[in-house]
Amino acid sequence: MSTNPYAHGHGHTSTLLSTSLVEADIHTGFVYELEEQVQIKGFSVTYDRKFNLGNFELLAPAITIWVKSRVPEGAALDLHHAKERIRRMARENVRAQFQRVRGNDEVVFLGLQPPAGGGEDPIFIRTLSVTLLYRANLGDDQSIMPGYTDWADVQHVAHSPGELHIALARMWQSLWANVKDEISRARGNSSTGAFFGLPSVEVEDLTAALQPNGHFARRNAAEPLSTGRASAANNGSR
Repeated sequence: MSTNPYAHGHGHTSTLLSTSLVEADIHTGFVYELEEQVQIKGFSVTYDRKFNLGNFELLAPAITIWVKSRVPEGAALDLHHAKERIRRMARENVRAQFQRVRGNDEVVFLGLQPPAGGGEDPIFIRTLSVTLLYRANLGDDQSIMPGYTDWADVQHVAHSPGELHIALARMWQSLWANVKDEISRARGNSSTGAFFGLPSVEVEDLTAALQPNGHFARRNAAEPLSTGRASAANNGSR
C-alpha cells in the first residue's frame, strides 16, 4: 500500500498537491506574465462638496470631468500625474464657487494646468458637467434649494488652458444666473432679468458676431471665422 497521502492508487496526483505547488510558486516569487498590458484610454473625475453658509443655507457645487488620452497605442501614460492634475482642477472649480458666494474676489484658475514636465499634454478634456445647488432660507421654517446641471463637449478648447478656463467660467456663470433667479422669485421678488444661457465673451479682433448660447454669425461673408480665441465662445455644438 502506498504511503503517499496524496496518491489514490492509480499513480495520479490529487488536486491538493497541484494547489500546493502553485502556492509554492507564488511564495518563491514566481510571477505570471500577462499576455497584454492594461492601457488606460480615458477616465473621469467627479468632485462635489457641501458648504454650510450659516443661517440654514447651503451651497453644493459639483463637477465631473471626462478625460481622453492622446498617447499612441503601446506608449506609456503617467496615469498618476494625469489624475493628480484633473483632481486639482476639479477641486479648484468647486472652491471657486464658495469664494464667489462669499464675495471673495480671489482669482481661481478653472482650466487644466499644463504638465509639470512641459511638452505636449498626453491627455485632453473631452466633456464637462457642472452642477450647482443652493439652499436658501426663506424664513418661517421654509427654504428652497434650486439646482441646475449643464454639460458640454469642450474638446475644441482642450488645447488651450486659458480657453478652457473661459468655457468653465461661462458655464458656472449660467448656473448662478438660474439659481439666483429662482431664489429671488421664491422670496416674492421679481425676476432678476438675468440671461439664463451661456454669456457671450468679449474677444479682441473678433471676426464673428456672437449670438446667444455661443453661436456665430458672420459680419462679413468675405471674412473667415476666427479659429483662435473666438472659439472659446462656442459651446460645443459644431
